[in-house]
Amino acid sequence: MKLKRKLGFLLFFLTINLLVISQNKPANLALTLDIVGNSGLYSLNGEYQIGEYKDYKLNARIGFGYFPVKGVQFIGVPIGLNVLTGTKKHHLELGLGASYIKGLRNLKIQVGPFANSRDWYESEGIYFAPSVGYRFDKLTGGLILKVYYSPLITVYDFFDKEKFLNELIPVISGNMTKEELFNLYSGSINAYPTAKSQFGNFGISVGYRF
Repeated sequence: MKLKRKLGFLLFFLTINLLVISQNKPANLALTLDIVGNSGLYSLNGEYQIGEYKDYKLNARIGFGYFPVKGVQFIGVPIGLNVLTGTKKHHLELGLGASYIKGLRNLKIQVGPFANSRDWYESEGIYFAPSVGYRFDKLTGGLILKVYYSPLITVYDFFDKEKFLNELIPVISGNMTKEELFNLYSGSINAYPTAKSQFGNFGISVGYRF
């Protein structure tokens, strides 16, 4: 809960600052809603143009998404830079970014009579998120539409096996360890809620430039 609040306050603070800055330099601020893509599920994003060279425009962005479902929660915080080519309304967009995502994978895990009352467990990790796509954007204001490819490549996994097993199996009897019991009931030694890369990851974005 504390992390969610901190991230929410950060996004709110940055959005307000972008809105204030945009009053002095119109059409450089864009707000978008991304579905799937570099956030894993969805995110509300603020984007601001920080540089320009000939037909290329450099933008910085940050987003935030939160959604509780099935006893788990999704939190996504994508940040990054992207470059737009062209000066009209059709653009190639290239981007580099990173995303903190909790809940990219949600697994229902039960281990017989030894398990606690919690069934769903979510992954938590930091991902490298490059992107390439098509963008409709007049650059002077108005509607933004984007379709893009953005693989999520794991660079840090917060998963702690010992903590997970102790939470999942508070007590145990017999000669088996908690890990052996988990492997027996799950039927796999790889059934942990780890942060795994997703390479077949596409996204769509709808927004507005002010």
